[in-house]
Amino acid sequence: MAPRSLRRWRLRCPLASRPPREAATVSLRKVSSGRIEQSGFWIFSNWRFFTSKSQHFSLSDGAYRRATKQVEADGAARIGEDGDRVLWWTDGGLFWADDDLAAEDVELLVWDRQRRQDARLDRLRKIRARDEEVAGARRERIPDEVRAFVWERDAGQCTRCGTDDDLQFDHVIPVAKGGGNTIDNVQVLCGDCNRQKSDSIV
Repeated sequence: MAPRSLRRWRLRCPLASRPPREAATVSLRKVSSGRIEQSGFWIFSNWRFFTSKSQHFSLSDGAYRRATKQVEADGAARIGEDGDRVLWWTDGGLFWADDDLAAEDVELLVWDRQRRQDARLDRLRKIRARDEEVAGARRERIPDEVRAFVWERDAGQCTRCGTDDDLQFDHVIPVAKGGGNTIDNVQVLCGDCNRQKSDSIV
């Protein structure tokens, strides 16, 4: 029997507080070269599900119709097996999956795969749009009226070291980080101070 102090410790530490066991890894891989071909005519049709040039699974016309109905009802239909792998047919194509998965599991995994792909594409579109906006701003020349105002405001000298040699118009917040060509974001710097500043925001 466990010591009384140990029994009291167990009572104070419920099972819910113990770390959960690591979940098993679920494998689902799309058949990139998968395709479906029909041969024969009418009820004598034969449907072949190709996973590669040398491998395919054949279904009779009746079996194909049943698989089609299962895809419509459950989201996925089991087509065949290859060792520990099972070939599934879904609206998203052909997939190899673990043999212990149900049709609902496969449908959810395909849905999650598509969801993550859509989210990634959305992020990439936003990144490209931002990069194009930055590139456009870089190509946009600082307006003459802004240059004239900033030059007069900064007394025609570097706002950092005060020199009047090798002067340049600089963006306080770099264009690459969202800065624009407004009078509040443009200053006069000499070449040395501008190179030291680089693209950092100070």
